[in-house]
Amino acid sequence: MQTMRQKKRKYTASIGGVFVLLAVIGVMTVVVISLQLTNRVLDNSREKKMFEDIIRPVMMFDPAPFESPADIEMNRLLLYSMWSTLTSERAQNYKYNESQELVIPASDLNVAANTLFGPDVVLEHKTFGDYETQYIYDSDMYRVRVTAQLYVYSPEVRSVVKDGDYYRLDVYYIPPGNAWNLTLTGETLSPFMEKHMHYYMLKEKNSYQLVKMQMPEQEPVPEEE
Repeated sequence: MQTMRQKKRKYTASIGGVFVLLAVIGVMTVVVISLQLTNRVLDNSREKKMFEDIIRPVMMFDPAPFESPADIEMNRLLLYSMWSTLTSERAQNYKYNESQELVIPASDLNVAANTLFGPDVVLEHKTFGDYETQYIYDSDMYRVRVTAQLYVYSPEVRSVVKDGDYYRLDVYYIPPGNAWNLTLTGETLSPFMEKHMHYYMLKEKNSYQLVKMQMPEQEPVPEEE
C-alpha cells in the first residue's frame, strides 16, 4: 500500500512539474513575443524617421503629384536637389565668399538628384529662384544667400506599406516653418497636420529613390438619408 502511495505521489509530482514547466515556457514565450513586437515598433519608428529625412528636401516645398521624376519641372528639380545638398553632411564643407554667399559645386546637385530620383534624372544647371531667394549659377558653382526667410513644410511619415516593388509612405504635412532652422534641427515645428499625400519609394541597393507621388483616394461621401 505504501509503495502505491509513493508511486502516486511521484506521479502527481511529475504531472505538477510538467505544468510548472509549461507555465514557465508560456511566460517566456509571452516575454519573447512582447520584446519582438516592441523591437518591431522601434524599428518602424527608425524606418519612418529615415524616410522623413530622405523626402524632406522635396516635400517641404509642397510639390505637385507626379507619376515619374521626368514629369517634374526643371526649376523644381534644381530646388529639391539644392536642398538635398544643403541638408546633407557635405554642407558642412561649403565656404562663404566675400559677399557672404554659400558656394556649392553644381556637381553636388547632380549627385543629390540621382540619389533622390534615380540615375535617369539629368539637371540643366542655371540660375533659378525668385526675387527673395535666388540660387545663382556661375562657372559650375551655385551661390546662395542663407539669410532668406524661406518657410516650408515638415514631413511626418504616419505609415510605411510595402506595395509591390514600392514602399508607399503616408506623409502628413506639418505647416510651414523656417527652412534654415529646419536644416539645423530636423524637428517638427508644429503638431498640426495640414494635408497628406502618398509618396512611393523604390529601393535600389542601399538607398531609396522617390519615383512617384499621388494624392490619397478620397473617402466616399455618405449619402443623405
